[in-house]
Amino acid sequence: MVTVVVLVVVVAVLVFVFYWSGRYGDPKRNSGTSLRRSASAHTTKNGRPKKGYATRDQAEAQALAMTKRDGSPMSAYKCGACDKWHVGH
Repeated sequence: MVTVVVLVVVVAVLVFVFYWSGRYGDPKRNSGTSLRRSASAHTTKNGRPKKGYATRDQAEAQALAMTKRDGSPMSAYKCGACDKWHVGH
């Protein structure tokens, strides 16, 4: 009986952690965001749409500004799906 109770508690904790974690249950996430995001996903980790830039220069300028602001290296890349430039890690 004790084993069953412990098992139920462990499962409940795991469900809670996965549901509320930023990867699986972030309340800011848009409903259409895939849980298995790829590098070419058109949403940020918070589920917001990525901003597309028309030129490489615009994207690189934004990447430099974001790197200075956050301290995390960012770079510009050409998206194969939408043919625009995005900024990412």
